Amino acid sequence: MSLFVIDGESYDVGIIKVTRTPNIEKNKLGATLDGTYHNEPIGTYFDYTFTINSKALSVSDYDALYQILTAPVEYHTVTVPYGQSSITFDADISVGSDEMLVNYSNFRKWGQLKVVCKSIKPQRSVE
Repeated sequence: MSLFVIDGESYDVGIIKVTRTPNIEKNKLGATLDGTYHNEPIGTYFDYTFTINSKALSVSDYDALYQILTAPVEYHTVTVPYGQSSITFDADISVGSDEMLVNYSNFRKWGQLKVVCKSIKPQRSVE
């Protein structure tokens, strides 16, 4: 089981895949007369993509998680794996897709939820 925390609420979910993408943002200043390209580093943003398995969640817990992830808010606070520990940051969250795994008359089970957490400010700043 993996722990996924969003807005202070913990969800025991099975994380199938985690992809971490560092983005080093820079102010692009351009080239000088000698042809040297110059830029000014702003900081490093860490963006995460998760594929979440719903098998460990009850249907109501999955629906609650989905409602939080799809809420029309400016950002969420997430805690995600980082190295051998974790990191907490404010993130713009987008939900890529999920799949209906089971469909009976009064019961639907969803899973394979894809979630993208894009940091809204750098986790590593220029020193």
